[in-house]
Order: sequence, then structure tokens, then C-alpha cells
Amino acid sequence: MSKLYKEILEFLEFLGIRGYEGKAYLALLSLGEATAPKIASKAGIPLPRVYDVLDSLASKGLVEVRAGRPRVYRAVPPQIALNYYVRKYIDSILDLNKKVIDELMKIYRSSGYKEPFIWLSSSTEMSIERTKDIIESTSIDGFMSVSEELLDKLWNTLYKKLSSDPSMIFTLTLTFMPSGSKTIEQLLYLDNIDIRVLPTGIINAVETDLANAVIFGSTYTLFTNEWELILLLNESYYHGYWKISKRIKEFNIRPNRVYKTTHHWLSIALINDGLKIGYNAWIKVRGYRVKDKEPIEVEGYVKSVKANDLIRNIVVETKDNEEIQVGGLGASVEDVEARYIEVVFS
Repeated sequence: MSKLYKEILEFLEFLGIRGYEGKAYLALLSLGEATAPKIASKAGIPLPRVYDVLDSLASKGLVEVRAGRPRVYRAVPPQIALNYYVRKYIDSILDLNKKVIDELMKIYRSSGYKEPFIWLSSSTEMSIERTKDIIESTSIDGFMSVSEELLDKLWNTLYKKLSSDPSMIFTLTLTFMPSGSKTIEQLLYLDNIDIRVLPTGIINAVETDLANAVIFGSTYTLFTNEWELILLLNESYYHGYWKISKRIKEFNIRPNRVYKTTHHWLSIALINDGLKIGYNAWIKVRGYRVKDKEPIEVEGYVKSVKANDLIRNIVVETKDNEEIQVGGLGASVEDVEARYIEVVFS
């Protein structure tokens, strides 16, 4: 028995075409049309067994039978028969996988388990899958500093997410020169992404909704939803990557679309893109009053935006003609520390 023949039989066994069935099917492929005794001889199957084997193959749709005496059999072409069995096998695995996951999630939720603030993964492949899930679960906004290798693994998930939710915004800092990158060409078509380049960057990180962060190390991946670490990554990314990088794509502003963001500095970039092409920006802010840390909501038209090394704020003129200064996380001189901002251009 050749190695290839053995591997084919093992594959057929894997699909559920077991024992003598695989041998009979392969024999029929080479014989074309044949009677049961001829098939038994070719396949090395005991004659008393071959009829049951052929009946089983017929019930599985792998062989066809010509009525008469003696009966004549022929194999269904592999491109039809095996493609069907592969699809059937995959469907059964996916169905079983869903049932198992549903049952395990019941156990997971009933255990009272709480996600740890920090955890590490030493599996690059599983870390990529986990990060894809975080991107897919993003509801507001996020940022990423990324190498070309990592972007190749994540861009399709990001592209689909941003395409399906135009109110979500995202900023991407590339730590490589993107010339000739087909991946970047695809992302350039998106309205709701800001892209920058910093070839000297070395950190691969993803943060979404000011709630989940991923940092890729050389031998591990760190995942966290610990608030202080999220703030640290947020400021490190803004000052060390985003602000000093070269911008190669702005937001493509669409009027009457609601844009959402948890990152105050990202909302400033979005608003500036709209203002400089003549739009008015109406914003709704949820956050805390700086003076007493009480929750507050503010809405009105943007009167001005400031962003420099010392200060980042948005001046909002309310319907009562009151001017309110909106700052970001840790705001101390503004009136409001923003945690969530909606922007609509007109």
C-alpha cells in the first residue's frame, strides 16, 4: 500500500467513510463500472461483506446502482461526493462547537468568575484571535500602533468593523513605511479612520472604548481592563506615537452622521477635520464637572478647539449662550472632564 493511498483512506475515514467503504470507493473510481465480485477482488474485500459495504456506500450517496442482474455499481465523482462530505463534516463540527460553547458559557457565567484586571498569553495565534474579538466588540472608538506583520493579521477585522459601524471612529499609527501596502490601500477607503506613520515606533498596542487594552510583547501578549493601565497607555500613545507622527489620512467627514468617541483628543482631530472644510459641529458630552466631580451632560455647538503641548480642550456654546470648556481625562482647568462625546456635523 502506497503512502498516498494510505493517506487517502485515512482522510475518507476522517469524513466518516470507514473501513472497507473507503477501499470499495477507491476501487470503483479505477474500475469505472463494476459488479460486486469484481469490486471485492479489486479492493481486497471478502465477497460476503462486499454487498453490505456497497449498500452502505449507496445509502451515503457515494455510489450509484444500475438495476438488473447482476447489479452494476459506479462511484459518484469525487468533486461531488467528497465536497459534499467535507461541507457536511464542517457543518456538523460547527454545530457541535456551538452547542459545546453554549454549555460551557453557562458554567462560566454561573461560577461567579470575574475577568482579571491583567492577564498574559504566551500563544501568539490565540492572542491574535482574542484581539480580533476585542475589535469586533468595540462599540465606540479605539486606537492602534502596529507593525506591518501585526496589521496584516488584524486589518480585515478592523476593516469589517469600521465598515459596518460608520459612527465608530478609529486611529491607526503605523510603525513602518506603508508604501505599496495593499492593506493600507483598503483602509484608505474608510471614512471613519485616521492613519498616521511613525517608522521609529516599537510598541504594538490596541485600545478600544477606553476599556480594553492589548500590548504585544516579543514573547507574550498582555491584556487588561485595569483603569490606571488604560490611562497610562492612552497618554503614552497620544504623546509618544499619535501626536508626533505624520498624518497620511484624515477623517472623511459626512454631514448628519453621529460620530462617537471616548477619547477626547481623538474627538478634537475629528472636529478639526470638519471645521476646516466649513461644517458646524454640534456635540453632546457626558462626563464630570471638574470642580466637584459630579456627573454632567453638556451639548451645543463647538465654538473653538485648542490642542497644543499645554492644553487640549473644546469650547462649547450651549443653547443658553453659555461657554463651557471641555477637557479630557484628568482635566483640571476646564469646566468638564469628558468621558463620552458625540459629534454631528452640518
